[in-house]
Amino acid sequence: MDAEKQKMLRAPFPPERISQIPRKTKSGATVRLDYVGHADVTDRLLAVDPAWTWEPVTPEEYKTLPPSNGLWIKLTVCGVTRYGFGDAQGKTGGDATKEMIGDAIRNAAMRFGVALDLWSKSDPDAPLAISEPEPAKTDPDWLRDAGIGLDEAKT
Repeated sequence: MDAEKQKMLRAPFPPERISQIPRKTKSGATVRLDYVGHADVTDRLLAVDPAWTWEPVTPEEYKTLPPSNGLWIKLTVCGVTRYGFGDAQGKTGGDATKEMIGDAIRNAAMRFGVALDLWSKSDPDAPLAISEPEPAKTDPDWLRDAGIGLDEAKT
């Protein structure tokens, strides 16, 4: 996948494409979470790769993934495949199946950067705090002092 396609996948959605859904926190409070619907994610995938595909994970592959009561899929966009998971959040029957598929596609698309800004709690434009490793101590005095310390430890 080239840089232009990656940029298209990660482009922010316009505000009119962003919806909100209420969710309970562990403390019992209700918060409203931003999300992009299945149709808008599908539209983004089609714009980037009209031949994108998804398939359910095989039973053999499923054994290597975290256990769940939902659907694991493989989403392929521009020849790159990533996993996603979807659940039905209490729905049953055909509605549950559709919910799991849509949720899994949105989840897998996020692994490509689609609507990632809505999931992140940090500023996407902030520079990453990557610390430089400490340089190796090659100071001759340090080496001499270490040798003296070893000699003293022997006595």
